Amino acid sequence: MAFRAATAPAARRRSRSSSLAATLGAGTLALCGLSTAFAQGQAASPPSKAGSAAVTSVVVKPTVQNSAMDGALFYQILVAEVQANRGDAGSAYQLYLESARRHQIGQLYQRAVEIALRGRAGEQALAAAKAWRQAMPHSKEASEYTAQILLALGRTSDLAAPLRTLIQLTPTPQQPQVLASLPRTVARLNDKRAAAQVIDEATQPWRQPPLELAEAWSASAEGWMQAKDYDKSMAALEKAVALKPSLPNPGLIAIDLMNIDPRAEQFVKQQLARPDAPSLVRLAYGRKLAGTQRYVESAEQLEQLLATQPDQMGTWVTLAAVRLELKQLDKAEAALQPVLNPTPGNNKAATSNVTPPDANDTEQAYLLMSQIAEQRNQLAQSSAWLDRADPKHERLNIQAQRARLLVKQGKIAEARKLIRELPETEPRDAVMKVQAEAQLLRDARQWDEAYKVLGDATKRFPDDSDLLYDQAMLGERLNKFTEMEAQLRKVMEMAPDNPNAFNALGYSLADRGIRLDEARTLIKKALELRPGDAFITDSLGWLEFRAGNGAEALRILNEAYQSRPDPEIAAHLGEVLWSQGKQDEARQLWLDALKREPDNDTLKETLTRFKIKP
Repeated sequence: MAFRAATAPAARRRSRSSSLAATLGAGTLALCGLSTAFAQGQAASPPSKAGSAAVTSVVVKPTVQNSAMDGALFYQILVAEVQANRGDAGSAYQLYLESARRHQIGQLYQRAVEIALRGRAGEQALAAAKAWRQAMPHSKEASEYTAQILLALGRTSDLAAPLRTLIQLTPTPQQPQVLASLPRTVARLNDKRAAAQVIDEATQPWRQPPLELAEAWSASAEGWMQAKDYDKSMAALEKAVALKPSLPNPGLIAIDLMNIDPRAEQFVKQQLARPDAPSLVRLAYGRKLAGTQRYVESAEQLEQLLATQPDQMGTWVTLAAVRLELKQLDKAEAALQPVLNPTPGNNKAATSNVTPPDANDTEQAYLLMSQIAEQRNQLAQSSAWLDRADPKHERLNIQAQRARLLVKQGKIAEARKLIRELPETEPRDAVMKVQAEAQLLRDARQWDEAYKVLGDATKRFPDDSDLLYDQAMLGERLNKFTEMEAQLRKVMEMAPDNPNAFNALGYSLADRGIRLDEARTLIKKALELRPGDAFITDSLGWLEFRAGNGAEALRILNEAYQSRPDPEIAAHLGEVLWSQGKQDEARQLWLDALKREPDNDTLKETLTRFKIKP
């Protein structure tokens, strides 16, 4: 057996005698550790009662602890350590493994495994670990080493057994945590289906009576989700929540499945309807809804959570951001008060032990307050909120907001300079700076310059689908439809699970009244990737209107607007209402939307087209 091991350059420069001394020193240290483990000490005998008064002044020497290691074993280990330190890992490995087998000592097996691993000899390490586990089936360390080596080698066929042993050797109260951690343990395996099968084999005793545990079913569900077998995943989730309704893991897994399987969201809703619903699931669900722009539903979930846990400062910040997206400025400001004034007297978070917000929550609160003031056209107040942020921790979003305020004051060059001079401390900072600069130019209605900035960026970062998507959207505004379509189709290839490009191209085709069947296919694909998204639903409604299906268009657009009362959705819904003779309802809808967002271009163009004055 050969190991890839080499003597360090510094060691090669030493003389033979000094090298031997160093080797013996290292070997002696190793032996000391091993002999201590083998020691069979005896407690010192207590002094006799008769001489207790005299004994108090006598120093009692501790009893010498004799090692169970005999001379032959001691010598064999010493030779093994000398060989290991000279770079002959193969000989050291063989000596340790032979000694371990002869004397049945776990520390010797472990040392053999470690020497093999150090020499990058995975097969030999696995052989030693298996021998250790076979000789000592109740050794937790033996099973741990075996499992880790099998994982590193990608050997799934033998992996379940040591993992099952690890669970069995874990104290019963800690077994649920070990079961829950199994998906993370096997996450490095490339074959996700094999990984899911390993989880099922390892947890089999805990997925049936009398040992049945919800955590075992939850681990199985997560494994099959990663393997993209969603039927098995959902079935396992049902088993888990039936055993333990308050367990958060099933709900969290189902939230991850929401974009893939329509049954998943219903599962989450059912778990949250229980009186012992886990708050962690409600928080994750609220954030998921916000991430898919279902802001009305998101706000409902977050407020329900905060009603019972008002000290969750980060949740108040999330709620404020959601309210701001809904243009509910007063409600957004109210949601930030517990963060800005974390006192027991606060009417929102009145508790006896208020947890202060962390620096990130406070910074986000300042940013949101600045954006609220900006939307109220209170630019000086907006800037003042930004000034409260710690300059040492100011992030791109704070500086981007400063730049937005400069644009509103007509200082476009200064705003661009501010963004460009920001330091790049994270890998994506350069891309985010480009996106921020392009947004500034869009705000200033400098469409051509924004298109150029993004065009230069896509050459610099050709693999970034977000930049290409942003450029395509600007291309549509500039009537560069051929370029836009080519760019969006490339985004679809680069990010096939991202619905934005599918929706954007489908909407563009529908809006221009061309290739409506293709537009429908694209929009349906986007909805499959992100069910319930208000903007994608709006695209579908607008397609139905362009296809002459007025009643269906009205139903779909009403659904989208209820989910997110956005001015662009209002523009489409109002036009459908107008076409059906409901001009007064359409006019009121448009004017209400205009109050919330007076600068929206789509809405203003619609009002101009229908000759409606604000």
